[in-house]
Amino acid sequence: MFKQVTEALLSGQFICPTAYPDAFDYLSNADNFKKVDGFLAQLERELCVMEGEELFYSAFTAIDDDNRGRIKEAFSEIRSQLRPVVEWMDMIMTAMGQDMPIRARDEIRLHVLLKMIEHEPSLCEQMNRLTQSGLFKTNKQDITDQLSSILQKLEQTGYLVKPNPHGALYIVTGKMNYLHQMIAFLNDAENLELDKHSDEQSTQQQQDVFS
Repeated sequence: MFKQVTEALLSGQFICPTAYPDAFDYLSNADNFKKVDGFLAQLERELCVMEGEELFYSAFTAIDDDNRGRIKEAFSEIRSQLRPVVEWMDMIMTAMGQDMPIRARDEIRLHVLLKMIEHEPSLCEQMNRLTQSGLFKTNKQDITDQLSSILQKLEQTGYLVKPNPHGALYIVTGKMNYLHQMIAFLNDAENLELDKHSDEQSTQQQQDVFS
């Protein structure tokens, strides 16, 4: 199990009870966690646990010329997924009449969701927009095919798992919670930049007044 777990972590996978139940149980053992973390440390990485979440992932402990490109690539990939996935979550919330965005362990049933979307013109229009470009781009025109394509893409990118390959049930993974954290981080960073800009403007205005 050590080999499978470390390979998954080094390839950028997020280990949660839904996506990787055996690996999650393995890392939940303190001795195994220490063993894997020690191995990753030799590669200038560390085994991270998202606070308050059932989620393990690997992160670099330092940025240098050897890993800068990989870090930038991984961050760019997540950022490229932010807008389409957030728009999809917004569509799901509207369709399901929910106030909170979906999180790990939530279940999505294709036919139930389709029934709620296909009879609402605004949701059908939103679906069309989602599939025009970016992560969910597809040439499919039928609403059923578009929704299936979106769910398949979310499965491929690790946000959903399909317990039965022939079924219509999808389960949200811990990677979705990681995305929520990333959104919060980016929002805080943007607010800090806005506050900094505002402070600089205020300082300049004060200098203008008293000069």
